[in-house]
Amino acid sequence: MLEAIGRDTMGEARALLARGFPMRAEPFWAAGLDRLSAFHDAQGLGPIGQIMRIKGEAVGVILTMRSRREQADGAPPQTVVNLSSWYVEERFRLMAPRMLQKVLAETVDSFTDLTPSPAVTDMIGRFGFVRCHDGGVIFALPVQALQSGPGQIGPVETIALDAALGRIVEDHLGLGCLACALVDPEGSRPLVFSLGRRKGLPAARLVYADDVASVRRNIGAIARFLLSRGVICLEMPANRQDTPKGAWFSTRSRPSFVRGVSPVAAIDHAYSEFVFLRI
Repeated sequence: MLEAIGRDTMGEARALLARGFPMRAEPFWAAGLDRLSAFHDAQGLGPIGQIMRIKGEAVGVILTMRSRREQADGAPPQTVVNLSSWYVEERFRLMAPRMLQKVLAETVDSFTDLTPSPAVTDMIGRFGFVRCHDGGVIFALPVQALQSGPGQIGPVETIALDAALGRIVEDHLGLGCLACALVDPEGSRPLVFSLGRRKGLPAARLVYADDVASVRRNIGAIARFLLSRGVICLEMPANRQDTPKGAWFSTRSRPSFVRGVSPVAAIDHAYSEFVFLRI
């Protein structure tokens, strides 16, 4: 029923994804799957997803973006699998829960789903997923740049990072993300941003931060840093009731979910579709 996506089936996976998500053309999927495959191959992480076959016909696809998280205390690494871009042809939609059940049968520390469709959002609670964020908030950076705060932004290389954090930063810089050091009286910490476009404008999304409060009180410095890199707006995972002044809750942003070990960081959307697909 399920078959790992490999070199011989990559074309089928691209075609299914382009059919299931017609707002994205096949070249978009080709570039994203190439990035994801290269990372999985380099890290020895196995297949990038699964294809569902019925009587030999490819009728469903799901991407399984895997990462191996080093632990700061020297404990064994944790494996996180982010589920993304799940599509099943309508005539076989009743088989979708069975497909998900088989994917979730793998023993890993955590599964995440950061951009579920409304139909998937209604379903995955039955599979043990819990909601982390309602969606995301948007900051218009030219406005936010006028704010002051207690901290400053510097090169990420200027702060000492343990092996676990250093690996996340290094991997994401290699995948085309931005990273910086946020230094304020409460301490120093790395921030990692994926890059994309929103309504045609250069945009960033905060994909890793260990303290949301520090981000909010220093949003002016962060805005100036991103503007200097040509970014116009910033999206950040959040709950609707926590939308800060000067930002707005996006109805386009999807809620995020986790099953298993909850992320240590306040925002941990690392190694996800925001990074590999650049959405």
